[in-house]
Amino acid sequence: MANHIARHTTIALVELPCMGIPRLALQADCLDRTLHTDAAILEYERKNSSPIDFCQKVSDNLAILAANAYALPDHPVVHKVENSQTLQSFPAHFINRARKKGYSVIIFDCQGVLVSPMTFFALKQANTIILVVDDPSDLAWTLINKERLVDAYDIDVNAFLATTITTSPQYYEEIQKVLKCPVLPLHKIVHALADQGSSTTAKNQHLKQEQVVTG
Repeated sequence: MANHIARHTTIALVELPCMGIPRLALQADCLDRTLHTDAAILEYERKNSSPIDFCQKVSDNLAILAANAYALPDHPVVHKVENSQTLQSFPAHFINRARKKGYSVIIFDCQGVLVSPMTFFALKQANTIILVVDDPSDLAWTLINKERLVDAYDIDVNAFLATTITTSPQYYEEIQKVLKCPVLPLHKIVHALADQGSSTTAKNQHLKQEQVVTG
């Protein structure tokens, strides 16, 4: 999705280390041992450094900040920070610095673990939350998480979009009926976000930016 959006506008893609397994670094071949989310978070806490400096440029329009592929599972970065405020403010800090660098679409890739402050505060910052339903067995769990976000965390019910790799129209209808939010094929979500980013950049980069969370 990020690669397709980058054909139209500038995008920064961030993988938050939400107690899960790092995936983006391997998929994008961003395996630098010093440029990753863990380092960006720790330097932000210590020196108020810009996390954009830890991104890896994949193309002229796409920058990636991947979770640390070499991190020890039993010693995640969330246990290394000294102040929980660091984790709470990191998503907004990244957005502000990315805007100043001209990125018009910002995507946080979350792993669905709400116990992480970064996941919660990334969701609070997002204009759009994309729910990915890969399989019918995911539907009930996705609904539980969506309802929890709306009821317990006061997330705007209108912020949600759903997508799936399945092409069956019947399945799209089922997802929309259960999740009670628009369901779009991935290519339509890509074009919608890219169009928003391009339009925003053409008008004024500082008036409105698009922040997206997927999980």
